[in-house]
Order: sequence, then structure tokens, then C-alpha cells
Amino acid sequence: MAITITAIGKTNPTNPSASMLYYPKVTKTGEVDLEELSEQIAYGSSLTQADCYAVIISLVATVSKELAAGKIVRLGQLGAFQISVKGTASETPEAVSPKNVKSASMTFRPGKKFKAMLQELKFIKKPL
Repeated sequence: MAITITAIGKTNPTNPSASMLYYPKVTKTGEVDLEELSEQIAYGSSLTQADCYAVIISLVATVSKELAAGKIVRLGQLGAFQISVKGTASETPEAVSPKNVKSASMTFRPGKKFKAMLQELKFIKKPL
């Protein structure tokens, strides 16, 4: 199966008079929600859809709790999650405080199977 791309035009914000350049952008083909994921997992296992749904919901709650405790959460072949922050600079290490933190985000590093999948992707251009 291939991922469809389309061309998206962008101008250079530092040089608005420069010609527009075109970059590939993935064309999404739909979405899969938690209910469908739990159904697909149940189909490929001996668990019920309700069991799978409950495990996924519990996984999200548990991962959130561990991330909030400052831990890196490693989920084997799925990958690893951790919290990162953006903030303002201080003149000295002693001057750095929680007030320097402006925002937090979550970093995801894919596991080996996801990395391999990314290397094997095939792309096709969406007809105009």
C-alpha cells in the first residue's frame, strides 16, 4: 500500500518576493479511532473488543501518570515517550527556575518496527 502525496506551495517568509516553492504533503485517507483499533486488536487475538478497549484506556492513563512523574516511558517495539520543555534563558545555572518554563510537550521516539516501517514506505502522487 502506498501513501498519497500532493504538492503544497509555500513562500519564503523572509523573502516574500521570491518565487513560491512546492513541497510534498501527505494526503490523509481517513482516520482510525479507539473503537476501531480495539476491534482490530480483538480480531487478531483471543481478547474481546471490550478487553482491548479497557487496556488501551488504562495504558493512556498509566503512561500519563508516569510521564507526569518525570519518567521516560518505554513501550518496547512501540517506542518511548518523555516530556520536554521550552523556556527562557538565564545568566547562570542558579537563576534557572520553574518560571523559565514556557511550555511542555511530549517527545515520541519510535521503536525499531516503526522505524523500519518508515524506511519501507512507498509514495504516489495524487492526480490533479
